[in-house]
Amino acid sequence: MIALYIIAGIVAFFALLLSFNISVRVIFNSSEKEEMNIYAKIGFYKIHIIPAKPKKEKKTKKIRKKREKPVKAVKEKKEKPKEEKKKYNIPEIFGVVKDIGAVFLKRFKKHFKVKIYNINVILASEEAEKTAVLYGAAIQSAYYLCEFLDQNFKINKKRDSIKIIPDFSKNQTSFDINIKFYMRLSHIFGLGLASLFKILGFWGKSKKAEIKSAGDIKNAI
Repeated sequence: MIALYIIAGIVAFFALLLSFNISVRVIFNSSEKEEMNIYAKIGFYKIHIIPAKPKKEKKTKKIRKKREKPVKAVKEKKEKPKEEKKKYNIPEIFGVVKDIGAVFLKRFKKHFKVKIYNINVILASEEAEKTAVLYGAAIQSAYYLCEFLDQNFKINKKRDSIKIIPDFSKNQTSFDINIKFYMRLSHIFGLGLASLFKILGFWGKSKKAEIKSAGDIKNAI
């Protein structure tokens, strides 16, 4: 009975672990570049990327000099002839990379998520006409980008989370970004397994082809 409780506890632990999200959050304001903050988060554990967490100074240990031991004569070992490994041709490698990429992209698009807290862009330049042109190009680009993201990924954003505003009183463009990219650990694990199965399948087929070609040569002799 105790063994069942232990197994149930292990299963529950891994189920809880796989339910955690792995995320990267970017917080940046062009007017406060020194305050830029980028960090990754696995469950409740936070990893600071920018600015990096200051490292603790390690205490220097005194190193004692070791006495030199007499060098013994080393016998030369005869090198065994290395077996030639099969070299895969470019079409085979391209095929397996294409298959892995297709599986990865399909699953990645399904489970990768983006949360937009706010993207505020204030467009400005030295000339009013140039600011108007920048505003038109930015609005069009933002529309196409949002359409692409909405069709391919899961986007979580509020109605007023993205703002692009022209400011004819300023001379320089400024922006404020707060965005998070995240994915569940179980989905990342599934991506890795799917890619591994593709590689193992490719390796198994190549081994079978190698054994078959070796058998054909023996029969011919």
